[in-house]
Amino acid sequence: MSTVRRSLGFAFLERYLLIALQLLSFTLLARLLTPQQIGLYSVSMALVSMAQVVRDFGLANYLIQRKELSPEDVGSALGLSLLLGGGLFVGINAAAPWIAGFYSDASLARIVGIISINFLILPFNSISIALLRRDMRFDALMRINVSAATVGCFTTLGLAWAGVGSASLAWGEIASSLTMAAGVSLAGAWGRLVRPQLSRWRDILGFGGPVTAANVVTSVSMDINDLAVGKMLNFGQVAIASRAQGLMNLFARDIMGTVRSVAYPAFSRVHREGGALEQRHVQSLAAVSAVAWPFYGFVGLFALEVLRLMFGPQWDASAPLVPIYCAAGAVSVLNSLVPTVMLAAGHSKLVALADLIIQPVKALLLVGVLWWWRALEPLALGFLAMAIVAVPYFYAFKQRCLPSDFRAIARELSRNALLALICLLPSALAAAWLRPAGEALALPTWLGCAALTSLLWLAGLKLLGHPLYGELLALLRRKVAS
Repeated sequence: MSTVRRSLGFAFLERYLLIALQLLSFTLLARLLTPQQIGLYSVSMALVSMAQVVRDFGLANYLIQRKELSPEDVGSALGLSLLLGGGLFVGINAAAPWIAGFYSDASLARIVGIISINFLILPFNSISIALLRRDMRFDALMRINVSAATVGCFTTLGLAWAGVGSASLAWGEIASSLTMAAGVSLAGAWGRLVRPQLSRWRDILGFGGPVTAANVVTSVSMDINDLAVGKMLNFGQVAIASRAQGLMNLFARDIMGTVRSVAYPAFSRVHREGGALEQRHVQSLAAVSAVAWPFYGFVGLFALEVLRLMFGPQWDASAPLVPIYCAAGAVSVLNSLVPTVMLAAGHSKLVALADLIIQPVKALLLVGVLWWWRALEPLALGFLAMAIVAVPYFYAFKQRCLPSDFRAIARELSRNALLALICLLPSALAAAWLRPAGEALALPTWLGCAALTSLLWLAGLKLLGHPLYGELLALLRRKVAS
C-alpha cells in the first residue's frame, strides 16, 4: 500500500503542476487567440484524437497487465506501434484536404498536418511510458510529463504571441512530444526497448483489438460535440462549448486521468496477488467522490466567477452551460473507476462490449439534439442525460465479472454527499444573497467563499470520520518529518 500511496503522491504532484501550467496557458491563450481560432484547433484535435486511439491499440495496457513480460512482448508492442503510427501519419495527411473541404476552411488541412507529426514520435514514447508505469516509477513520469508540458506550454504561448494563431497550439504539441522523448530516454526506458517485431501480434490483437474498437467509438462520442458543433454552428460556438466542458474536465479528465493512471497498475497488482479487488475499488471510489463532488458543486455555483478569473469576460457565454456539465461530471464519478477495475481483472472484452453499445447511442443522441435544436444548452442537457444512464449500465456489466458491494458503496457515497452539503451550503447561501442579478460576485467575496468551502471540507472530513482525513494527516506528518 505504501508503494501505491507514494505513486499516487507523485501522480498528484505531477497533476497539480500540469493543471497550473494548463491554467496559465488557458488564461493567456484566451486573451491571445480568438474563440474562432481556439475552436478551429479544437475541431482539428477532435479529428486527430480518433486516430490516436487507433495508434494506441491498447498497447500500454497490454504491457502493464501481463503477468510475465518478455522481450518479445515489448518488441511486438513497439513494432505494432510503429506500423500504426506511420500508417496513420500517411492517412491523415492524405485526408487533410478532404477534411478542410468538409468544414470549408483551408487552414484545417495545415493544422491537422502539423498535429499528425506526433504519430512519428509517439510510438517510442508510449511504449517507454507503459514500462515506467508498470514499474510504478511515477517519480520519473512526473519529471518527464511536467518538463514536456512546460516546453509545450511556452512554445504555444510564444508562437501565439508572435501571431501564428491556431497553429501555435499544434506546434506546442510537437514540442511537448519531443521533450517527452528526451525525458524517457534519460530515465532509461529506451534502454528496455528491443528490436521491433511482430511475434506476439496475435496476443496483442486479442487484448487490444476489442478495447481499441470500443475506444474509437468512445472517442467519437466524446469528440462529437466539437465535430458536430463545428459543422452545424461555427468554430466560435465550438470554443464556447469546449470552455464550459473544460471546467468539468479539470476533474473528469485531468484529476481522474491521474487517479486511473495509478489505479490501473495498482488494481492489476491486487488482482495478480489474489487480493480483495472490490474492496480496493470501493475505497478508491470513496476517496474520489469526496473530492469530486465539492469541486463540481463549487464550480457549478460560481461558473461566471471562475470563467472571468481564468479567461476574461469574453467567455461569459459559457457560464450557463457550466452547471449542467458539472452535474454530469458529478454523476459520472460513480462509474469512473468501473472500466479500470474490470480491465485490471482481465475483462477487456467485456469493457469493450459495454462501450461499443452505449457510446454510439450517446453520439447519435447528441448529434440528434444538436441538429434539432441548433443550440448548446440542449446539447449539454443531452450529455447529462447520458451520464445518468451510464451509471447503472456500467455497473450491470461489472456484475458479470466482479460483483459490487453496493451496501459499502452506498455507505461511502452517503457520507460524501453529506460532506459536500456541509462545505457547499454556506457558499451557496452567500451567492444567493450577495450576487447581483446577472453579475459575478466581487473577487474578494468569491475568494472568501472558496476559502470557507475548503475549510469546511477539511472540518467535514474530520467530523464524519472520513478515511481521507487520516490519509491527509499522514501525508502532512511525512512532509513535516522530511
